[in-house]
Parts: sequence; C-alpha cells; structure tokens
Amino acid sequence: MTNQLLNVKDFTWHIIINPNACERKCFNRWKEISSRLDILEVKYALHKSVGIKVGIDIAKKLCEEGVRHIIVIGGDGTINEVVNGIMLSGVDTREVFLAVFPLGRGNDWARTHQFPKNCIDSIDVFLQGKFLRHDIGKVQTVKQSQVMAERYFANIAGFGFDAEVIYDTVYKRPHFMGISVYVLSLVRCLFKYKSIPVHITAPGFDYNDRVFTMAVAICQYNGGGMRQAPMAKPDDGMMDVIAIRHLNKLRVMTLVKSLFDGTHLQKVPDKVASCQADSVTITSSQLLRAEVEGELLEPGEYKLSLSPGALNMLTNIQ
Repeated sequence: MTNQLLNVKDFTWHIIINPNACERKCFNRWKEISSRLDILEVKYALHKSVGIKVGIDIAKKLCEEGVRHIIVIGGDGTINEVVNGIMLSGVDTREVFLAVFPLGRGNDWARTHQFPKNCIDSIDVFLQGKFLRHDIGKVQTVKQSQVMAERYFANIAGFGFDAEVIYDTVYKRPHFMGISVYVLSLVRCLFKYKSIPVHITAPGFDYNDRVFTMAVAICQYNGGGMRQAPMAKPDDGMMDVIAIRHLNKLRVMTLVKSLFDGTHLQKVPDKVASCQADSVTITSSQLLRAEVEGELLEPGEYKLSLSPGALNMLTNIQ
C-alpha cells in the first residue's frame, strides 16, 4: 500500500456536498461538520451538488481552474460523480487529493476504507491526512466497435442481478426512494430474474456460462454492505472479477448471508468464477444490464480498463 501523508491544514479544501444525501439530512449534518472545521481552522469553500450529474460538472470545473484538494460529502453516487469529474478534467489526476465524508444510505466505498459510521468522526480520519494512491476503473459501452458511453468508478461495476435491482428501484419507481424500496425491489427481482448467458474475457481468463450476478471490483462492498469482492484491494493495480453462476431461487436465498460476510467464495466454490485483471470484456446475446453506484449504463458490449494509482483518496486502512 502506497500512502502519502498530508498536513490538511496547509490547503484550502473545496467541499462538494449533496444536499439530498441520506434522505436530505445532509445539511443538518453539515452544520456540525462546518462548525468543527471552523474550530479546527481548516480552510474550505462550499459547492452544492443539486441534481443528477451536477457533481461531475463541479469537480471537472474545479480541477480545470487549478483546484487539487477536494472533499465530497454524500453517498456512493456523489463520490462516483466527483471521481468522474476529476477523471474527465484532463488534469494530471495524480496531483488531486480527494477526501470523503461518507453520508449516504449504503456507504459501500467507505466500508473498504474502514471509515467510522458517524460522518462527523470522518473529520478525525481527515486530520490524519493519510491518502492512498487509488486505482480507478473505467467501463465503456461499445456497439459496432463504437464507444457509446463510459463511466469511471473507484468502487464496483455491477452486472446482471445487481443492475436489474437498480433498474427496478430507480427507473420503474423514480418517485419512491429509500432503503425499504430497494429491499422490496431486491425481493421482487429475486423471484423474477433469470440468469443470462455471458462471455467474459480477460488476460489468461475466458469464461462462457449463464451468470446470475457479476462484479468487477476495485473495492470490496456494494449493494448496501454486501462484501461481494472480499479480496479486492484499491491499490494493487488489478480489478477483481467475481461471477456467480446460475442459481435456483432457494440457493440464492441461502447465499444472501454469505454475500454480506464475504464467505460466498468458500460456500459455493462450484458456482463462482473469479480472476484478477487490468482489462475485461463482457458480452451477452441477451440484454445484460450494468450499473456503477446506482447509475445504469447503456446496454451493449462492455469493456473495462484500469488506471492504477490514478487518484489520491483519503483512507483509514491501517
């Protein structure tokens, strides 16, 4: 693990905050956060990310203007938007330092980095100033050899069942959000979703079978605490590919607990195909949905690549 220690009080931090994070309780917490930062004499400027993809635009513009020290306050989706803005800015991203004060429903990225559950306590992590040279992935949708869409990610890109649950939650029921709606969609999809034939290729790896769910991971957690890629490390220069083969409904239900504690690789070794790679191609003869932090990608052939150590991100990993 390559860390860089920073005296955070030496810099002005540009804070990007999502006021809709954690069911719009974010600004109530912001009062506590700003008060503590003021007491600690941390210099900052505030930017509000209101609306879909606004965080991308704010982060991109800040980097283009010469900003290199950014804090994001919000959930996994907001973190992902800011990462995308930085990566799209055209600057040398290795010069950028990104701190996260996690405040969302899932906080999956923060779980790998061992952040405290209380967002306010993340300030203590921030003061330690330990930044990891974080790998950043990119997933592209390709149709007829043309790139139709792309998305960067610092956590996990999900395919199959994971993405189907997001589709059912966000796109079929856009006016009803929250953890209970997500759980309802998960149960509904569990009973109606059918495994899809998938062809996965990576250096030294060729897999062709029906897949229930799949993750291409830089970090370990997704889906609100599922440890789907328990061996993934955010700075090892590789993506962990985890594909779970077709399962009957009873087998899926018995697997849920092990998905959360990360023991599924041992519990159903006959149903798991995995590898580590810095590039992956995924194709299917059927509609295969894909998502990154709740953002659905345009369907097609998917090509994933990795930029090792592309961004300095705050960590609490000891």
